[in-house]
Amino acid sequence: MATANDQWVVVSAGARDSYNIPIALHEAGLLRRLVTDFYLSLDRPSMAVATRMLPSGIRSKISRRFDPALPSAFVQSQLNYAIRNWWKPNDWMRRVGSLGERAGRIAAGERCSIFAYAHVATSAFAAGDVATKVLMQMQPHPAAVKAALLSDEFLPEFQDQIRNELDWPQDIFDTFSREPTLADLCIVASSYTRKTLMENGVRSDRISVVPYGVDLEFFCPATSQSDKLSVLFVGQLCRQKGSHYLLEAWRRLKLPNAELRVVGRFPTNSRILSAYKSYVRFLGPLDWKALREEHRRAHLLCLPSLSDGFGQVILEALACGTPALTTDSCGASDLIQHGENGFVIPAANLESLIASLEWASQNPEKLRQMRSPARATAEEYSWTKFRKNIVAKLQSLTAQS
Repeated sequence: MATANDQWVVVSAGARDSYNIPIALHEAGLLRRLVTDFYLSLDRPSMAVATRMLPSGIRSKISRRFDPALPSAFVQSQLNYAIRNWWKPNDWMRRVGSLGERAGRIAAGERCSIFAYAHVATSAFAAGDVATKVLMQMQPHPAAVKAALLSDEFLPEFQDQIRNELDWPQDIFDTFSREPTLADLCIVASSYTRKTLMENGVRSDRISVVPYGVDLEFFCPATSQSDKLSVLFVGQLCRQKGSHYLLEAWRRLKLPNAELRVVGRFPTNSRILSAYKSYVRFLGPLDWKALREEHRRAHLLCLPSLSDGFGQVILEALACGTPALTTDSCGASDLIQHGENGFVIPAANLESLIASLEWASQNPEKLRQMRSPARATAEEYSWTKFRKNIVAKLQSLTAQS
């Protein structure tokens, strides 16, 4: 039977990693509580009935805030935080610590260990009598992201409409930068994120790489594809994701019998995109099923990130049998064997991106031959394997303490 020191309190804002961390701990009998902003208790009959009365669009969106493998009895929602964050989303940095504080009090009161996602970890770790402190560092170290953005001078008119490390107040930047040094162990999804932590003062023996997983039953190949080359981008249209490089590369190439399809929320200032609307099809945000169809119909996913902790869309594309083109500053490049299941190019390199896209347009049969290796790669990264690896890391850590 697990002792109090073997039990874990998990804290995160949102449905991070589809709740696979708390699910993993629950499956192993090690979860004391998940503290989060909002969890939909669909395992309670009254909530299930009430949810069915909502419009289908809203119901589909909020239903992602529940997983039957994680009983709501193990979850504590902080609705006040959720409401305030919905009302004023740009203030999240000043507010997110309240989730960590609540989780820290629970862990300290019950002498549990704590597993905190980045940005909530500092306040969570501040509680006394916490057995073991583990940080899930989703993104590269903030200093690495900031350096990548500062060094990128390509298309300065392409301005982000979201707050990033360049906009963070100095005290917030310093807090989030120190966070990895407070943990007994930092778990990251890629060797790239691990490198950025080591470059910023985190000891290598305090970092473990556990790649993410993917739902292999949902994200799976389909047989139908058009003869027209279809390149897909999925993500925020921002500089960190390298979307300005892709848009400009596509505009300059003017490839015949080819299309670039972009899935993601448009910037508030849509004038940024006006120069590309005649070359690119902007689809906006899509639900899961529509996104899966885009992955399936695409011949190539392109995510030319400047600094990216993983890039989950790459793994989703591979699971659908779609090869991926990404950069050496994107964590999921760990999964790519250049020329076999995709391509890895230098970050912030327009010439390499143009050359790779042009090659794809001229070699459709070779691109099709990458589909089977792409799927085979994804099959090595199930969520089940991810959960087992997480539990093994945590049990090894607590055994040493």
